[in-house]
Amino acid sequence: MRNVTKNPGLYIHIPFCDTKCGYCDFYSITNHSSRDEFLQALLIEIRNHKDNDDFKQTTFDTIYLGGGTPSLLTENELEAIFQELNHHFNFSDNCEITLEANPGTITKQKFQFYKTIGVNRLSIGIQSFKDNELKFLGRIHDSVQAIKTVELAQQTDFDNFSIDLIFALPGQTLDDWIFSLKQGIALNSTHVSAYNLIFEEGTPFYNKLMRGQIVDKSEQDQEKFYAETMNIFEKTGFKQYEISSYAKSESYYSRHNYKYWDHTNYLSFGPSAHSYWDKKRWSNIRSLSRYIQNLKNGKSVVDFSEQLDRNTIIFEKIMLGLRTSKGINLSRFEKDFDEVFVEKYSSKVEKLINAGFAEIDQDYFRLTRKGIMICDEIIGEFAGASQTQQAQPKKKIK
Repeated sequence: MRNVTKNPGLYIHIPFCDTKCGYCDFYSITNHSSRDEFLQALLIEIRNHKDNDDFKQTTFDTIYLGGGTPSLLTENELEAIFQELNHHFNFSDNCEITLEANPGTITKQKFQFYKTIGVNRLSIGIQSFKDNELKFLGRIHDSVQAIKTVELAQQTDFDNFSIDLIFALPGQTLDDWIFSLKQGIALNSTHVSAYNLIFEEGTPFYNKLMRGQIVDKSEQDQEKFYAETMNIFEKTGFKQYEISSYAKSESYYSRHNYKYWDHTNYLSFGPSAHSYWDKKRWSNIRSLSRYIQNLKNGKSVVDFSEQLDRNTIIFEKIMLGLRTSKGINLSRFEKDFDEVFVEKYSSKVEKLINAGFAEIDQDYFRLTRKGIMICDEIIGEFAGASQTQQAQPKKKIK
């Protein structure tokens, strides 16, 4: 059974890390001196939403604690967050509760405590099982700690966990990548997120790339790594259900992440957190000090908001749909927009199908494996056709 629903999800952003990895562009800081103030501000932000009819009259069926490094939080800090959430919002009995945990910040006692507060899914930030690659990435753990973290999760009865891995690193060989992939699978992971390294503007890695201190892999090499990734997961029985997401079965899909790809409502708290609700999107201040100060003074922490227009919604439905193995539901598209997808984009659809990049199967238009390899290029063509001003997706597969 597919672990996908249309109930809203809830996200909490924890902005603290022990070190800042050179590739990461998520908002995080290494100074923990304001932890107490952050917690109090977060609880205020949660309370500020309790009287909103949209939120208090709905039932959320996912909670996702991301960051940053949520596994740095103490038992008291996590307990305070969950008490506040449960006091003000309704959650389903089978709520999927995910916590991101990094090796080097975890003990068996922590995993046991997570169980007591309802966490039933882990996302473990391993990134590689090669020590030289972990050092290059700036991770605080080594391969032994990575394996030990997974084993501790299993010993505390976490049978639903995902691991993150990154490929196409400078200097990484295909054999290196295959080693990490097979190690992750051998540990009986139920879900793997395998990402192509992206040099995000403003990160230390990007700056080094611009200075010629590190060299990115060619597009051709990146495609080889990605093709081998799909081959190995297919051979070992994993199902690719999104460009970078692989699950042992449909029951291990990330229910929360699928909400992002399916335009399902989600509400988020914390600095830099993004929310989407009924065609409106907003994001919080990307500064912990301003986030804390605004909430202390009774001010809004929303830094940006927009009401999505028709063209933007159409493009995002296409962009997000084509990232998934399911593809675009043709009947739903017609119902939502009063237009027939294959007629609106007839020339593009025909071209993609004839070239073997896409297919129509059981009321879904989706990319073939050949098409997935150039997914971003295909999405870029639909961006122009939808007449949206939204920025084009990156060329690399992420």
